[in-house]
Parts: sequence; structure tokens; C-alpha cells
Amino acid sequence: MAKLSVDKIKSRIAVLQNELQKAENAKQPAIRKVLAFMKKLGVTVVDLKGGEAPMARKSGEAKVAKPRKTGTVAVKYKDEAGNTWTGRGKSPRWLVEAEKTGKTREQFLI
Repeated sequence: MAKLSVDKIKSRIAVLQNELQKAENAKQPAIRKVLAFMKKLGVTVVDLKGGEAPMARKSGEAKVAKPRKTGTVAVKYKDEAGNTWTGRGKSPRWLVEAEKTGKTREQFLI
């Protein structure tokens, strides 16, 4: 491959930046046409996606987290005293204490 000079590279960058600007400028009229056609037909973004429409945020506006779906998780561990643990999160004290006395976690599996 031939070695390019700095001036040739800068010239090529300028040409590519010009082409990029033209492509970006051509997008806006196309977007307006599509939106007008959607409005004419009564089609929404929800119709296109088959689900919820994304919420448009204003510049600088914080993203709001969706609430988590809550549900019950099956109990995985249980001791003789009736203490239970799903196996998620930090190990409960009763299990940590039992493991210190030599018992294994597998002994408490349901």
C-alpha cells in the first residue's frame, strides 16, 4: 500500500466530512416525509414496534428507571428452627453461624 502524505490524508478527511454532512442533511426531509405519511395513515411508533413507544427525553433530563417486577422467589435453604433463605443476596446470620460450627450449606438445601 502506498504511503499517503499528511496533506492527502487531510484532503480525504475533508471530502469524507463533506459527504457525511450531505447525508445528514438528506435525512431530515426523509424523516419529515415518513412522519407525515404516518400521521396521514394514523400509524404510531407503538404500531411499528408492536409494544410501548419510547419516552422522548429533553436534553439534560434524567433517565427514570422503570420499577422492577416483584415476585416471590422459592426458598432454597431451611434450618431446623424454620429459618429460610432463597439463596439470593447476603447469606443470613443463621446460615453463617451454622457454617462456622462445621455444617455445610448443602445440608440446609430443601
